[in-house]
Amino acid sequence: MAADRRVVVTGAAAISPLGHDWPTIEAHLRSCRNAVRAMPEWDVYAGLNTKLAAPAQDFELPPNYNRKTTRSMGKVAIMSVRATEVALREAGLHEHPVLRSGRTGVAYGSSSGSHEATGEFGRMLNEFTTDGISATTYLKMMSHTAPVNIGVFFGLSGRVYTTSSACTSGSQGVGAAYEAIRSGKQTVMVAGGAEQLDATAAAVFDTLFATSVRNDAPQTTPRPFDAGRDGL
Repeated sequence: MAADRRVVVTGAAAISPLGHDWPTIEAHLRSCRNAVRAMPEWDVYAGLNTKLAAPAQDFELPPNYNRKTTRSMGKVAIMSVRATEVALREAGLHEHPVLRSGRTGVAYGSSSGSHEATGEFGRMLNEFTTDGISATTYLKMMSHTAPVNIGVFFGLSGRVYTTSSACTSGSQGVGAAYEAIRSGKQTVMVAGGAEQLDATAAAVFDTLFATSVRNDAPQTTPRPFDAGRDGL
């Protein structure tokens, strides 16, 4: 039996509430500042108790993200693909032959796809019409939209793993990527996770009374290990 292979991280990137590059993210973490803010746009939802979230900072897309290359992507897939592109450049692998060799795969976690696309199918059930549903609506809605679009965008022809396990989806994706390389099944893996912020996601935890309701003091939450813990 062949010995387990060594696994190393050669590039990393994110589109996150704390920034889009490691120096910025690290600075935020070391300063102990959070990125939680009030969400007044959620005031329209009656019964929603939490009005807090940590939205990703605005980001710009380069010209190669056009109507043709992004037609199967909702916001969560676009963010995933862009973060992957930056990570591949950092690793020196962008447009490298190994990406299309069958030796590069992707393991990426999400609980769901883009909520706008889900809403179109919800409209079909509630209003009995397929108006608004296109050939790409499901591709944006499916929980595996991020890894599939990453694979297509960069021409990856190796293994594609979709990990969907709630809050551990992303870390499970990293673990699956590690195992694929360590076992010798793949040479390179894109690993990570993504989730699109939406009021419906907040409502899931709100109904469990698991969300923070410190709506007037977003800078004081979350407090997971505090005596005054008040939720997500």
